[in-house]
Amino acid sequence: MQIESIYHQPYDQYAFSIDDKTYRLRVRTKKEDCSVVELYYGDPFKFQDSVWQTESVLSMHLAFSTELFDYWEVDVSPPNKRMKYLFRLKNGQKSIFYGEGGFSNDFNPHDQSNCFTLAFLHKNNFISPPEWVSKTIWYQIFPDRFASGNNLNNPKNSIPWGSTQPTSSSYFGGDLEGIIQKIDYLKQLGISGIYLTPIFEANSNHKYDTINYFKVDPAFGDEKILKKLIDKCHENNIYVMLDAVFNHTSASFPPFQDALINGKSSAFYEWFHFFRDDNNKQSYETFSFVNEMPKLNTENKEVQKFLLEIGSYWIKEFDIDGWRLDVANEIDHYFWKLFNQKMKEDKKDLFIVGEIWHHAMPWLRGDEFDSVMNYPLMKSLLAYFAYQTIPTLQFQYSINELISQYPLPVIKGLFNVLGSHDTPRILTQCNHNEKRVILLYVFLFTFFGTPCIYYGDEIGLQGGNDPECRSCMVWDESKYNLTIFDSIKKLILIRKKYSVLENDGEFKWYDCGLNPNILMYERRNNQFHFLIIINNSNDQQSIQIPINLNGKRMTNLWNQQQFAAESSSIAIDLSPTDFFILHIEDTDVSQQT
Repeated sequence: MQIESIYHQPYDQYAFSIDDKTYRLRVRTKKEDCSVVELYYGDPFKFQDSVWQTESVLSMHLAFSTELFDYWEVDVSPPNKRMKYLFRLKNGQKSIFYGEGGFSNDFNPHDQSNCFTLAFLHKNNFISPPEWVSKTIWYQIFPDRFASGNNLNNPKNSIPWGSTQPTSSSYFGGDLEGIIQKIDYLKQLGISGIYLTPIFEANSNHKYDTINYFKVDPAFGDEKILKKLIDKCHENNIYVMLDAVFNHTSASFPPFQDALINGKSSAFYEWFHFFRDDNNKQSYETFSFVNEMPKLNTENKEVQKFLLEIGSYWIKEFDIDGWRLDVANEIDHYFWKLFNQKMKEDKKDLFIVGEIWHHAMPWLRGDEFDSVMNYPLMKSLLAYFAYQTIPTLQFQYSINELISQYPLPVIKGLFNVLGSHDTPRILTQCNHNEKRVILLYVFLFTFFGTPCIYYGDEIGLQGGNDPECRSCMVWDESKYNLTIFDSIKKLILIRKKYSVLENDGEFKWYDCGLNPNILMYERRNNQFHFLIIINNSNDQQSIQIPINLNGKRMTNLWNQQQFAAESSSIAIDLSPTDFFILHIEDTDVSQQT
């Protein structure tokens, strides 16, 4: 047994509460190295004749595997919301106990020092995004490029809508009034949340260089129009999330100009990171190497106060539902804890999303962010479905690796994207293959998380990296890719109809054995049972359904085709780059579900 691969910690993704009575424990072992893993646990204060009384021994199940490791899980409800515990791992004739003190050959009931400890299960330690998030379908809007509703506020150098490919300095006149006029379109698509990239006064078309955090950029309208937009969205059960840039400002930001001109005598000098460069000239830290974006010093108390006032202002005055936080990993954890506390005081169910492109557990412990933009998922999805550079098994390992990094409640709240204003268009990524785009969305809408569509992807807009991915939305239906549009609309309807696809229930892979081109997984809860089968190849494939189907009926929700099985299993054929979303029902109760 390779004991150096065995790992557990009594917090984060290895020990987390799934409700106010139950922990889910996870332990890692070398792949295919252990045959049995058991949990020994008990109340740390329960003794009889000086002997610690363990409650019982629970068998852990092999939940999932990555290329190198197996992950075992078990749900346990401590009788008094507290427990000491350790694991027993078996491999053939070898058996070993594992606890906080390391490894031992025997269990000593007289000594708890080797045990892991969960001191008390507090309800307010339960990590979970706001309840409404799990059912939300997001839509990201880049305001200058979505819709123009008022030509009077167009910047002077605006270009006629969609007349040319965008550049880094193009303006096309999109605004908040345009979004208001397209609410019916968003409702028709099935959208229940919009995420707006920055709308505050700035010099650029993207507005990530803020000049005035308390003013809507005049090119987009004004505060009255924003209030009208938010009210209109709320009337239509659509949530609104704004984008805050607290890592840096515009070089035109008045406090920065004051500090730049007056130096150390400025009241704002300590708001930024000034220093002397190699030539002894005054310089300052920036976002990346962009001199027009000086970096804020968020350790400064006045800066903290200023940024918290910004966050509160748009909640209290405009009733926004969420903040997306730009370049979030470059700001200190202390500030984000302050931000979380203040924002949740202002609005308890506010959704806070950080822009972090990598593993983000340190920000997701319940006192900073509710979610992060799930770019690692996007990377895996593109590699498998769009580029076809990894096989099915490697794709499953990558998804399992993602699952291994977070508690399940966090996984269910991750902000899942297939594209954004920072990435090439999804149809372009798929080499213009619309069927592969649809496969990506099939997985997105049947997996954990809160999914987001980047504006225009649903109608087949194309383009490479920024600025190409920021082209104008097309409002001529004759130019829509209706295959993609209708498919996304149908997938959203299916996800909304069945709670198990909206983060309720469990996720499980099925081994397709000799058919490496088929991806198969299950979504299941106490009410519904789904089997999703995807043919990721360019050839027709046949697959045996690995479920005993006696007395059951299967319906492919995509085309309502039904399969009634008289035997234990059946084989089905899938066309190239095709999929089934199978609803499995007991025939004697099928009319009730």
